[in-house]
Amino acid sequence: RLATVGADKIVQLFDEHGDKQDRFSTKPADKVMRTYIVKTIEFSPDSSKLAVAQSDNIVFVYKLGNDWKDKKSICNKFAQTSSVTCLCWPS
Repeated sequence: RLATVGADKIVQLFDEHGDKQDRFSTKPADKVMRTYIVKTIEFSPDSSKLAVAQSDNIVFVYKLGNDWKDKKSICNKFAQTSSVTCLCWPS
């Protein structure tokens, strides 16, 4: 799997052949202040989750599911004291 995200804050998911399979919008930490950028993303070791670090001082973990079209949902969130610029899952 490959994931990309652009200035539009939409994560796009690609298969091993480079074909786009799905996409989903990221969410702001604060629903009132929607100003943020995605700083970095990282797949979990088994590719079932995607961590998304944002400039609004939060890391959301999205559950991706087993199939490409499964619903993408936030399964955890980690508030930070500053913007996260690098992610690494424990092995």
